[in-house]
Amino acid sequence: MDLHDYKIGSLLRLDIFGDDSRLIDNDFVSQFEEAIDGDNAYIAAPIVEGVVYAVRVGWRVTVYMQEGNNFYRFFARVTQRLQQDGRPVLRIAKTSDIDVAQRRQYYRFKCSIPLRYRVISQYRKNGDPDFVFGKTADISGSGLCFTAEEQIGVDSLIECELTIDGKTLYLVGQIRRCDRKMISELEQFVYDVGVLFSEIEERKRDLIIKYIFNEERRRRKTQIA
Repeated sequence: MDLHDYKIGSLLRLDIFGDDSRLIDNDFVSQFEEAIDGDNAYIAAPIVEGVVYAVRVGWRVTVYMQEGNNFYRFFARVTQRLQQDGRPVLRIAKTSDIDVAQRRQYYRFKCSIPLRYRVISQYRKNGDPDFVFGKTADISGSGLCFTAEEQIGVDSLIECELTIDGKTLYLVGQIRRCDRKMISELEQFVYDVGVLFSEIEERKRDLIIKYIFNEERRRRKTQIA
């Protein structure tokens, strides 16, 4: 596989390494623009909160793309910043082969999806409490973060119900963190709750990952427009 096999418009995710070669802590999204040859290509400059991110010539990037159920990855270096048809793009030079990467389940997609949750016992007895309403802050193929009005004990087992693309999912996970924070405009405290899925079928995981990619593509088109 080389860059000619990438489809124009394919959604990309980037890890970007700055001047000190340290990974920049952000979730960068791009798209494939054009293959120049097997080792060089143009990709869209990443946009963060509506602003083009100032990626510099010489910075290293890791490029991820999904095709079917596989994630592909290669390493590259930025060799040029330019405009194409009024759009900011980066020219990159591939510095490694393209290989199948471990699925990026830990990419956190920021979104607000209504959900219901309840703390459950290990054996899900009939006496488990009723569902309580909450709302996601982000979601990935391996877990989610949501906002709750109550404190939930770390390591508790939790069942979440949410709807994605018209399908209702029931997901079981373990509470990894529960942080109290103040909502200043409402003058009240809420809790940020982080959940790691402990039971999830691959079809459900694939549905979540597909949703993330489709939403990222839609948001990027809106930003470009």
